[in-house]
Amino acid sequence: MTLTAARLLETLRQLPQASCCHLGFSGGLDSCVLLHLLAELRPQLPCRLRAIHVHHGLQAEADAMQGHCERICDSHGIPLDNVPLTLSPTAGESLEAVAREARYQAFAERMGEGDLLLTAQHRDDQAETLLLQLLRGSGPAGLAAMPLLARFAPGWLARPLLQESRQTLDAYARQHTLTWHEDPSNQDLRFDRNFIRHQIMPLLRSRWPAASTTLSRAARFSGELLTLAKEEAEEDLAKARYGDSDSLSIPALKRLHSIRLRNLLRHWITACGATMPNSKKLARIERESVHGRIDTVPLVTWGGWEVRRYREELRLGYARPAGDPIGPLHWSDKRLLELPDGLGRLIAKPGEGGIRAVRWWEGMVEVRFRRGGERCHPAGRAHHRPLKKLLQEWGIPPWERDRLPLIYLDGELVAIPGRIICRPFMAIPGEEAILVDWEKASPEN
Repeated sequence: MTLTAARLLETLRQLPQASCCHLGFSGGLDSCVLLHLLAELRPQLPCRLRAIHVHHGLQAEADAMQGHCERICDSHGIPLDNVPLTLSPTAGESLEAVAREARYQAFAERMGEGDLLLTAQHRDDQAETLLLQLLRGSGPAGLAAMPLLARFAPGWLARPLLQESRQTLDAYARQHTLTWHEDPSNQDLRFDRNFIRHQIMPLLRSRWPAASTTLSRAARFSGELLTLAKEEAEEDLAKARYGDSDSLSIPALKRLHSIRLRNLLRHWITACGATMPNSKKLARIERESVHGRIDTVPLVTWGGWEVRRYREELRLGYARPAGDPIGPLHWSDKRLLELPDGLGRLIAKPGEGGIRAVRWWEGMVEVRFRRGGERCHPAGRAHHRPLKKLLQEWGIPPWERDRLPLIYLDGELVAIPGRIICRPFMAIPGEEAILVDWEKASPEN
């Protein structure tokens, strides 16, 4: 079927409305075809059109490619944003993967709320992506390959040529006498995608001429099944949440079939903003944390995250560094204190119902960590209470208790940030007071 602007317009009308449309423009055949089509449709587009060219500097021809992109955009009156990048992959990192991540980060930084980013991947790209994911042993999300539309940065990423073949795009380019710049790295068989494109796909098509079409269709079917799996996981997550927290109810998880349980766990981990563990780690969570003996204390860690079980809850959080926090810490300026071992920081500021300000500024402030035997007379209670009992009342798991910063003033326990202030140090109504906030760190910090 012939590629036309009218045909592209039908696809674009299925996309969300945006005030600005950005085209990822490499200057190669595919993006030149998409730019030419968009330029023809510009009077009918409800949004501004811009192009973004990322200059990786990986080849000697990089400057020439940038100049080529500038000339094409100038000829169509389309604004072009040139983005120079300096890539420094570490040992063992794929240059291809690093370049791709940096490119999309550059795109994301230039998008506004609700903007569209258009890229020129086509049906053959989709087939190659599916084969790559299969060879990597990817799960459902990987086998869905590239969707037509996906959330991206503050807006959307769309691939409006995804149902077109490379042959169709080539025919369009020649029909309209387009000029494009071939990236020499596209012939480098050291890159997995190029090996599949130049060695594997021709062999497959020699036996199955419609291989690209059928593989692309398989990816689409996988995407539809992935959507159903996500909807089911959302329903299961709503039923399994432990109260208003992000924890999951162990009894609710035990009622799920193994496949459905793992689907829920993947969805929960993603929803919490954590990286996804590999299949072995996920199986351990199911086996040890959900179905393990109640008298064990299972722990599964990966990539700065961990899953633990406490009482009837499954909890996901930042992985605890090895070793105990050092202390005590002298808080000299009494305003901001960076805590050790990735525990974040403490911030003291004026606030109602806090610690008496006069005692705070006149005394010596320290931060200590629990060693056992601490006691406090919480404001609003009649008697002193062992800190151990308070921690149990609050439902704080044992592995977190010795990492709670305890505020001491002149050697006496004053407060636990976000929890209590001890009665002798509590400001009375109308009296100047200090509140201490604890900002926890993320795994990257």
